[in-house]
Amino acid sequence: MLKVEDLSVALSGKSLLSGVSFGARAGQVTAIIGPNGSGKTTLLRALCAEWRYSGHAALNGHDIRTTRPNVMAKIRAVLAQETQVAFPFTAGEIVRIGLEAGGHAADEARAAHLLAEVDLPGYAPRPYHQLSGGEQARVQFARALAQVQPVGEKGPMWLLLDEPLASLDIGHQLLVLRIARKFADAGGGVVAVMHDLNLTAMLADQVLLMQSGRLIARGSVPEILSDELLSKAFHCPIRVNTLPAHGSWTLPQCSMGWADAS
Repeated sequence: MLKVEDLSVALSGKSLLSGVSFGARAGQVTAIIGPNGSGKTTLLRALCAEWRYSGHAALNGHDIRTTRPNVMAKIRAVLAQETQVAFPFTAGEIVRIGLEAGGHAADEARAAHLLAEVDLPGYAPRPYHQLSGGEQARVQFARALAQVQPVGEKGPMWLLLDEPLASLDIGHQLLVLRIARKFADAGGGVVAVMHDLNLTAMLADQVLLMQSGRLIARGSVPEILSDELLSKAFHCPIRVNTLPAHGSWTLPQCSMGWADAS
């Protein structure tokens, strides 16, 4: 379980997060939503120990602030909004970095298989810098998938995703959502910063709604995606269409090359 209690972040005397508390369970997808500047990415960075914070945050019982990075790397994988790659790596080498970070053998065949799962079959030898933005994003997602599996020897593992759909077309957005859903259904935990509320409704079991550095609401999709709460958070009138009775939509299937390789 991910457990966060009274987490606050300040930078140069300015409060970025204040008193955030919530829990997220393995086997579920927790989506973080809210307007620009509401603290979504700051919260995720704090949970990755990238930014200093006060309060308490623990993942599978490990204190995030004090646990060694190499130990945390075997529990959770992180997909940032942007990843700068300074060296001329190939797509396959990027994925193999994830394998090594998770303590796995840097198997070329495994890297190629994961690239095929994100609809990049045959891309392993291609230079990373020559790929499009959407292709690079999927390579980084494959790298995160290489690092962790849903459940390891010591319990569930986690994917922490910051806007994983930002540079993708709708077909590949649905592909990433299905993979994240499959990871959670297999016993892993997923925490994802999301912007598209429709796609959030398709994916999430729990939704955290942020505003001005505070967590103003958390609950299921029908509880959080309401006219009143969304209008308050985004400072504009929002009318929510009818939600499905069970609380989330079934992700539609798209014909992608990765399905034949899995």
